[in-house]
Amino acid sequence: MATPAHSKHLGVRRFARIRRGERLVARALFCFLAAVYLLAATGLPDHNDSETEYQTTSALGRGQGFALGGTPESDALVAYRFAQPDSPLIPAKVGRDGSSVYSWFGTGQALSAVPLYWVGKGLGALFPGVEQRFAERTTMGIHRSEYYAHLLVGMRNPLLGAVTAWLVVLCALRLGLTRRFAFLAGLTYGLCTFALPQARSTLSDVQATTCLFGAFYLILTAREFLERARRPAKKHLIVAGLLLAMAFLTRVVTAPAIAVLALAMVGVLVRGHRLSPIHGESPPRKVLLRDLAAFCLPALGGVLLFLGFNYLRFGEALETGYGDVVGADSFFAFSPWVGLLLLCFAPGKGLVFLAPGLLIAPLGWPWSEGGAGRFFCWTTLAVSVAVFAPVVATETWHGAWTFGPRYLLPALPFLWLGVAIAFERLQGRARLGAAALMLVGAVVALGGTLTDHMTHQDLAVQAARLDWPDQPGGDDARFQNIQTDLRYAAPWAHWRILRHRVAGLGEQFSSADLFYTEADAVLTPGPDQHKGFTHLAWVDHARLGGSSWPILFVVAGFLALGARLLASARIH
Repeated sequence: MATPAHSKHLGVRRFARIRRGERLVARALFCFLAAVYLLAATGLPDHNDSETEYQTTSALGRGQGFALGGTPESDALVAYRFAQPDSPLIPAKVGRDGSSVYSWFGTGQALSAVPLYWVGKGLGALFPGVEQRFAERTTMGIHRSEYYAHLLVGMRNPLLGAVTAWLVVLCALRLGLTRRFAFLAGLTYGLCTFALPQARSTLSDVQATTCLFGAFYLILTAREFLERARRPAKKHLIVAGLLLAMAFLTRVVTAPAIAVLALAMVGVLVRGHRLSPIHGESPPRKVLLRDLAAFCLPALGGVLLFLGFNYLRFGEALETGYGDVVGADSFFAFSPWVGLLLLCFAPGKGLVFLAPGLLIAPLGWPWSEGGAGRFFCWTTLAVSVAVFAPVVATETWHGAWTFGPRYLLPALPFLWLGVAIAFERLQGRARLGAAALMLVGAVVALGGTLTDHMTHQDLAVQAARLDWPDQPGGDDARFQNIQTDLRYAAPWAHWRILRHRVAGLGEQFSSADLFYTEADAVLTPGPDQHKGFTHLAWVDHARLGGSSWPILFVVAGFLALGARLLASARIH
């Protein structure tokens, strides 16, 4: 059986086994990226939707179920929802009892963070001074609460982002890449794409991506077992089903991609048991049924929980809380061809700018030879279509107030495996060209980290009012313009904002210098969290009177452990 060290560029017909040394490579990569992501983490919710998601976790952690209420922020959300029952600004809906208000976001996002919430509450009890100073802050006139609980829940995405990169390494090894190029695959995914700015934020796309890609890795693992006439581990099948269930509970829009992966796993099990009789297992049909049950039952359990939670909250099994927001005639009336073009080439949101390395991904697919390569290519294509399809036809193709096309994040690690294969096969100047694309991607991602995307959007909308003062649709239409105007494009405007700050020019910006507007005006970020480097959790913690050393110590620990693991892995 060929191993990753001897499998040349997917020329084998089977998936490669992963040895202990290869696993050390993946763990080292996780440690390195966990250090970077935690250092860059926002921690506190950076978006109105993020705060609403957090408040659901808070309600669960305090034992009151999914209903919002009980904190100053949550009470304000509830009051505003009752005062403005038709407002799309508050992502929540009144429940079936007419008195409770629930977030319309996936319940899986809230449930998964409850343990982190409890840890944060414990830290808050240990450091009441920091909690008190945070409680003295106000946002839109609303006092804040639960600082450490906010902070710990906000650390979920950085860790999950690092887990996704770890899975990229493992999948690359399964596909036969060498240790060095598998490590580079995970490193470039984590640092040279919009995965980095997304991981430092607090929305649900990161968790959904980790769940989907984790299930994909376990599908590859199951097929590798069956190719060696070994029965897939029952725990792998159960975890794969649970991951798909959690992806569905986290973001229901991932349902098409979940269906693709579910069919892929069922196909692997059925075909594998038929072509490769399992040693010592009989009768074959009963063994197959047991394996299918181990995978399917947890996945179906997620669907049942989804329906049950919807019914308990809103009185209808298929009502998620979005209601008329996605049911409006205009929501899915956007031209899919225009949407696809924008997602690929819009200066402020397009994949060409936010993940330029993807340009070489198509080169990797023809080099994916054999049965393993074909399975990878077709699954990647199907998942990508399933992720793109619901997005290209919507008026919110851009993913709203975030860095990069966040709705496409679940497809990114799948597509990046093609980049890894191509990068290993390319030689000479072609490889140098590919490395240059990675470098551009790293510069873009770093700009999206050192300057917060909310700061950029805040300043850009102020400047857009000068350029388009009579724009029909107001700021919503101006926001659309920002994504397609080179002057406002996120990657490069971020660096201009950073240059201004590094030069010590403070928080007052010239619209003409920053966004090249014809009329000049002074732009100032509104909320304090949009100013300077307070979007970094460890910087903000110091502003509240806490010490930055614990966070920096954890970062240093991850770096040291990663270096030791990498030395033990013997990459050459």
